[in-house]
Amino acid sequence: MWDFLKVHKYIITLIWVGMVLAISFMEAPLKFQSELVDTRVGVSIGRIIFTMLNRVEVIFLVIYTILTLVSGNFKRSYLLHMLIAIIVIQTFILLPFLDDRAIQIVAHQPVEDSILHINYVLLEIIKVIVLLWVSIYEIKKQAKRS
Repeated sequence: MWDFLKVHKYIITLIWVGMVLAISFMEAPLKFQSELVDTRVGVSIGRIIFTMLNRVEVIFLVIYTILTLVSGNFKRSYLLHMLIAIIVIQTFILLPFLDDRAIQIVAHQPVEDSILHINYVLLEIIKVIVLLWVSIYEIKKQAKRS
């Protein structure tokens, strides 16, 4: 399996981009369109879902990074460096702040206006573009080998 993934790293990035698209750009906004889901419930659900998504993304990033290191391409993989930066920013800066904010909303406490949610969404858009770019690069590289 490990050898297969070294050759077909794009499988990881395509699954990853599919998850981000499905959760960040479909589930997150659509849940608020239901008349049965109020803001508190939607935010509470979103908090759980985005925590799990982030954990899975960290696992995918670690696996992809290891596969890239093993193949000897890490120094030249600027897109991977971008993914690492995005995940680090989201995991250690944005998500803790947004999580605290979600807890306040669920508890009916006032929250201050913030641009950090917009920053998170912008990083999600950049991440999707980078993941697609990495996937295409890996697929083309595999096609040349075949």
